Amino acid sequence: MRFSPLPRFALVIVGAFLTLAGLVPLPYAVLQPGAGTDVLAKMITVKGATTYPTKGKLLLLTVLATSPNSPIFGANVLYSWAKGDSIVLPRSVVYPAQQTSKEINAVNKAEMDGSQTAAASAAFGYLSGVGTLIDPKKVNVSFSLKDTGGPSGGLIFSLGIVAKLSPVDFLAGRTIAGTGTIDANGVVGPIGGIDEKLIAAKRSGASVFLAPTTNCADVHHIPSGLTVYSVATLKEAISVLKEASTAVPHCTWQRNR
Repeated sequence: MRFSPLPRFALVIVGAFLTLAGLVPLPYAVLQPGAGTDVLAKMITVKGATTYPTKGKLLLLTVLATSPNSPIFGANVLYSWAKGDSIVLPRSVVYPAQQTSKEINAVNKAEMDGSQTAAASAAFGYLSGVGTLIDPKKVNVSFSLKDTGGPSGGLIFSLGIVAKLSPVDFLAGRTIAGTGTIDANGVVGPIGGIDEKLIAAKRSGASVFLAPTTNCADVHHIPSGLTVYSVATLKEAISVLKEASTAVPHCTWQRNR
């Protein structure tokens, strides 16, 4: 079978179309792995109670997303696909429709503040449950972080508070990363961008990753050298870290307990 070459005018039209497609903003957003920051270093401060040293790190992970007001062009989309560690999603999936960048930032900040309050309540509840006497009215927990929003740091915040107030060092020198929302009762909830956070954890030197059980179906690739444990509560997360020799990786360990 023979194919005739396209006429010159057709090539011009196709070329013009491709050029225009590269210049017209597209309704997409790009997500890519961010960094891991140790919340035990300077991010969490506890006053009004005895604190204990730990040997290890607890990493708060971020996912970088294009700003709601930043235009995305065809070249950006192709580059993101070529990198292999980024995902391209419709803008409406990442950001609520009809909200300005200022409004979105305000919502993210409110969610972050709420996650910190819930994290402290969950941590105090856990410590009381295991016999560590803490008076929440006398303990002051403060957080110091910038340019980060949303509720996904709740689990790591809770673990950081417990680590500082617990005489038992359950980190045991490891670099541990994780993600998940948390409520005042210590229940861990799902988040978005978990594959990107797995990459960020690996790049930041983590060997253990704690993932919400409700995100198990969203984990598509686990970087080599990173062990993932799924947890549904703060109590389960600490149990996994304390019992590393018997905990089963990924989304199966709860079934065996």
